[in-house]
Amino acid sequence: MEIYHRSPTAGLKILEPQRPKNFDKPPWVYMTKLLPMALMYGVRNFEYTYGYTKDGQIYLEEYFPDALKTIYKGKSASLYLCVPEESTETEIPNELISEKPVAVLSEKHIPDVYDALLEQERIGRLKIYRHGELSEEVLDWIFRTQRDIIIKKHYLDQSSPAAEYMKQHYPSSWAAAKALQKASEEP
Repeated sequence: MEIYHRSPTAGLKILEPQRPKNFDKPPWVYMTKLLPMALMYGVRNFEYTYGYTKDGQIYLEEYFPDALKTIYKGKSASLYLCVPEESTETEIPNELISEKPVAVLSEKHIPDVYDALLEQERIGRLKIYRHGELSEEVLDWIFRTQRDIIIKKHYLDQSSPAAEYMKQHYPSSWAAAKALQKASEEP
């Protein structure tokens, strides 16, 4: 079984446990058994909008128009084939973690993660749901979820990169969160 780790950093020989930059998770080495999943994580982002169908097919959903291109186009990454001495599966399907450093068996440069994801779609290893294909029910769920994240993480009161990302890509959720905040402040 091949085990992958992705990174925007090239030339790694040993993968050291690290805390993910944009997520509140422990410092581990994060790996996956699926190439498409590794590719998605090849770009550091504030969210990863993937899931699995009932039959186990990994898919990516565009939560905003042209999200795939916006997030991945023109971004390179290093894909590492790993050899963990020991690893543990997480609740996330196909994700493995190691509390100890992990040896790198090989590295492959991915010049454009967007193109690599489209290739995975073309060969049937990844299903991509474009924003324009999403049902009203899914779009409403995205709207509510993003609104709730904006509120929960107090993004309205920040000028952080994560807050700017949410404001730019989810303007209706941002406006709804702002309206809820204003209503809660009124006597």
